[in-house]
Amino acid sequence: MNVSALARRLGISPQQLFGWRKTFLKKQEADITAGTPTPLVEIVVGEVLIRVGAELRRILLALRST
Repeated sequence: MNVSALARRLGISPQQLFGWRKTFLKKQEADITAGTPTPLVEIVVGEVLIRVGAELRRILLALRST
């Protein structure tokens, strides 16, 4: 399964997912340049590995606690 198919299956547009990835990578690059590493969260769905930043981690934790 590719990332676009997974996004559609989860009800997320592929463009939104790739937009989040682009934003994350820009922030991560800026943090590395500034010497501040960005913590990562890895989500494994089947054979797909998704790495996300701490911002998404906080959102997921908030959703889980409701």
